[in-house]
Amino acid sequence: MDLRPRAQLAQLRSHLPIVHQRRAKPNTTALSVVTSKHRRGVLAGTVARGQFAPDTLFPFLGCAVAQSRRRALMWFYQDDESVISSGTIGINARGQSRLDITSSEQISLELPNRLPLRARTPQAQDLPSGASIHVSPKLFESFRTKTLSHVYALLTTDQGIAAPVRLHKRPIGDEYGLVPMLVRTLCGITEGSQIQLSILPKFAPLQSGAWLVARIFRRSPKATWKRNFGVIFGLILIGIRFIDLAIEIVLRVTLRSQPLAFRVIQANPGDDDLWDTIRIHPAAFAALATNPGGQVLLNWAGQRMAARVLADPNPVDTPASPVVLNSVGLRLDTGLLPDGFPAHLVVRIPAPLRTSLNIPPATIIEIRRRLRPAVISQLNTLTIPVAGLIVTAAALPEVRGWPLIIGSIAALILGLAPLRMPRPPRGRWP
Repeated sequence: MDLRPRAQLAQLRSHLPIVHQRRAKPNTTALSVVTSKHRRGVLAGTVARGQFAPDTLFPFLGCAVAQSRRRALMWFYQDDESVISSGTIGINARGQSRLDITSSEQISLELPNRLPLRARTPQAQDLPSGASIHVSPKLFESFRTKTLSHVYALLTTDQGIAAPVRLHKRPIGDEYGLVPMLVRTLCGITEGSQIQLSILPKFAPLQSGAWLVARIFRRSPKATWKRNFGVIFGLILIGIRFIDLAIEIVLRVTLRSQPLAFRVIQANPGDDDLWDTIRIHPAAFAALATNPGGQVLLNWAGQRMAARVLADPNPVDTPASPVVLNSVGLRLDTGLLPDGFPAHLVVRIPAPLRTSLNIPPATIIEIRRRLRPAVISQLNTLTIPVAGLIVTAAALPEVRGWPLIIGSIAALILGLAPLRMPRPPRGRWP
């Protein structure tokens, strides 16, 4: 009789009392700040490997609290160069400036509860959709919140990739999770490999004036009156965008907009200036039911941003030149994509967008088409044909009143029909 599954289960159960509590409070620890030279494009801290349990996988997301009570989400990476001593955390100069701290100052870290699991393959009849996995009911309850309709967790792999996934409960054991092939491919997970689920920290953006100012100014202004201006008009803009969101939801119900998961990599040289533009493989446009130049919505664990999408002139199956690799200014902890990685599952996101979402260069993100601009574009295309049809019908004496209105509405509906994503009938045909 093989005793290894029982031994693994006993080891994993030692972590369960912490995780099975309903949204258990994060663990808090204090570390001294030292200056690090690494730049990762997000607010990150480098910690000594020995300060955490041996089965901890990096990176994961926590919260840093300065002595001035300033809070910020922070990514934690392990020190693979053995330069960070125990009891300290390495933060680069930009990170210290964002937290308004100095070297040798102590900060408090709120570390989320983390649970190691083993990855298994789900059944073909019950595959998790998109960037989601199946877990046991107990684990599902430990990650559930009252504020979000979807239950998110941060998945970290032994390859150093961290990605948000939606959790769905299934009657399975607590020691493993069912990971579909899409997530395994995007994150480099193999059957039976170790993965880690951690609770995503809460972030209350309405408590931060910078969150409102960022909606008006690309760079935070130094003048107080400009910041106050940004806060006021940022609140007004939020109200307008809620109306836009309501319209988007109605259009999503009628025309459909399916989200797809992509692996994030750095943008092409020169695309960082196009701070609101992403690039995907030309073959991915048909799956998203959009066209180059259209708008899409990015979703990372409930954080959403709108962006323009263009075709990638340099797909990932084309090797990067040494000139480009030598010009990379960030530390790439996961390295380049492996050979043969599916190019249609890759999205290039520029640094400003990644910074706004606070996501690392190696993660996965969900993308869906934005419908309101697509509908407006389609209506602009139909303006002359529909107007000509209405004028021609109005010239007929017997076409007046309601028949003319109904005919105009029918023409608009037929003109918008190509935007609707077709859905084949379920089951066998006929």
